Amino acid sequence: MNIRIKLVFLLSILFFVTIGNILLTFILESYSEEKLEYVIRAHEVLIDSKDLIGAMKDAERAQRGYLLTHNADYLAPYITGTANAKKHLGRLKKITLEQPTQQERLKKIESLIEQKFHVINTTIQLVQKHTSSSYSEALKIINKDKGKEYMDEIEDEMMAFNNEELILLEYRKGELKKNRAYITTLMGFEMIFFVFMVVITGVFIRSKFFQPIEILLDGTAKMEKGMKQEVSDILPKDEMGYLLSRFYKMSEVVYEKYKKLDYHATHDALTGLKNRAKLEEDIEVCISNAREEAKIALLFIDLDKFKELNDTQGHDTGDAVLKETAARLKTSIRYIDAVYRLGGDEFVVILNEIREASNVQSVAEKIVENFSLPFMYQGRSIQIFPSIGIAISPDDTVRGKELVKFSDIAMYAAKYDENTRYKFFEASMLKRESDKFGGDTPQETIKPSRSKK
Repeated sequence: MNIRIKLVFLLSILFFVTIGNILLTFILESYSEEKLEYVIRAHEVLIDSKDLIGAMKDAERAQRGYLLTHNADYLAPYITGTANAKKHLGRLKKITLEQPTQQERLKKIESLIEQKFHVINTTIQLVQKHTSSSYSEALKIINKDKGKEYMDEIEDEMMAFNNEELILLEYRKGELKKNRAYITTLMGFEMIFFVFMVVITGVFIRSKFFQPIEILLDGTAKMEKGMKQEVSDILPKDEMGYLLSRFYKMSEVVYEKYKKLDYHATHDALTGLKNRAKLEEDIEVCISNAREEAKIALLFIDLDKFKELNDTQGHDTGDAVLKETAARLKTSIRYIDAVYRLGGDEFVVILNEIREASNVQSVAEKIVENFSLPFMYQGRSIQIFPSIGIAISPDDTVRGKELVKFSDIAMYAAKYDENTRYKFFEASMLKRESDKFGGDTPQETIKPSRSKK
């Protein structure tokens, strides 16, 4: 086999391996993007599930307010809650269209919601007659507690619905991680193979072309000068750089795409902040890495009357407020701290290496101060205030999920208290939350609004 055939054969191998590698990488990346879409879709399902229950609660509270006060102003939140509940149910049915089990469960939930709203609507219509007999009839319906039974069934079904979605979410996350592992493994094999091929090609080209040319040129020059040839004159030099550059460029492209996929899986698309999935991972690391003399603090932040703003001024305005909120939160913390967006108008701040509660208080006051100035959007002045709940580890708990829960409870306590915008968690808040909501109402679904702050 002559030199030309050997060179063509070697270059053909490199060409086809490169093309095959590009195709395989493209297939794996497409698969990763598909799995990422599934993960994002699962998060949307969980958010809509929470909003559906919230809308049901809004309608139920409006009904109770109207029955107690006969004030027609309560009918507006009832109508809004009814419409939002139907909207979120429709979104859930659309998002889970490819999941027969979830579709069947949603049909049952839809039937229960219709029955629940039928009971609510019946009582409202009876009270609107403004007669003592119709009001008594409405009270009889309420005393039968049928509406509560429907609500309990709805919450039970939604809990089962969310549990199945969480299981599916974890499975899809596992598939995404597995695919990333495949890409990483492929990159490792690529590096080994291409380095090997580059070395072989470099040695071949050097030994067959460059070295003989160098020897010929050096020998010609020495002959012209009448000098004697030495053995050291024919020692080879490394000429592989031009082959390696191509390999490194391809590896950088693959690595950048991998980083982009990882970023989208762990960051909020609107604000660029880390998302709920990253919070669950980071908070455990922060707790375990906290030094004995230092603590960590978790600030749970909710924007007052954001839903009202979003409904009245549009989602574009709401999105602008969320982006500005993220920017103001980042300017309120140190470089060792972190900001997360859980979804909706809920944000979390983790403060690391805290020594005194006064340090946390200073940060909370700085956040409140940064929100004192109104937002400006399209020439409009928008005033939004935060409610902040604070929990500290290890003082309150050493478990990440409990730390989030306790800060959430403290946030609601701050939202109810018109004299402050932030509160530290206290064990007594657990008892107060249970008393306030009858012991069986999930406090996460109830967001009181402020009237004086």
